[in-house]
This record gives sequence, C-alpha cells and structure tokens, in this order.
Amino acid sequence: MRAAPRAASASPSRVRVAPSAQAQRFPRRHRFDAPGSFGALLRGARKARGELAVVHAGIGRPGASRLGIALTRRLVPLATDRNYVKRLVREAFRRHRVKTAGIDCVVTLRGKWRSSDARPFATEIRALFDQVAARPAG
Repeated sequence: MRAAPRAASASPSRVRVAPSAQAQRFPRRHRFDAPGSFGALLRGARKARGELAVVHAGIGRPGASRLGIALTRRLVPLATDRNYVKRLVREAFRRHRVKTAGIDCVVTLRGKWRSSDARPFATEIRALFDQVAARPAG
C-alpha cells in the first residue's frame, strides 16, 4: 500500500505577507545575537518589576531595541508553556513603542508559571514596557 503524495510546502520566499503583517515581524535586529549575550543586562541595575515578571533594561542601538527572554524549566516546566510565554512577550514587544526606543530588554519570570497567569501576565508585560520606555536611559 502506497502513502498518499505529500502536498507541496510553501517556501518562505514564495509566501506573500501583507504589508501590515510585515511591520509586526520580529527581525534579527531586534534579537540578541548569541545565547547568554544579555547577561550584562541581567546584572544591571535598571529593572522594572511586576508581580509576575521583571524587565531588565539597558541602552541599546539607536532606533532598534533588542529583546531577550530568559525562562527556565524550573519556572515553566512544560515546553508548550515556555513557547506560549515567549510568544506573549514577543507579541507585546512587537506592538509597543519600546521596540523603536533603542532600549535592550530582557524579560524574566518572578515565580512558577501557571496557565491562569496568561492574561494578567500579558497586561503586566505591556505595563512594564511602558515603565522602561518612560524612564530616561542611563
């Protein structure tokens, strides 16, 4: 018995993306280059603390902020939950003015993740980005 033929996959070069969606992408200039490259930010003094998360901030490149997300299996045991938390943070960063403020940000959790925290977490992350963007650099 033969398997059914597979459908052709769309290569990234052939996929058309609406202009409004292109503005919402997460390009490389908004990411840290290598694992652990945001260690200096984690040790820095500039932080915005919330009940569920902390945003560590520092001076970045003018016009292009970078985002790092530091999650551990101890705080978020399930890989699907870790991916979901990262998606929530990236989405908040993409839509926030801090993305173009030239501020590097690293987001960490303050405690163990519960799925019931999703909505309050998303709201808190936006508020923490507001705090970081409102403070003068330095």
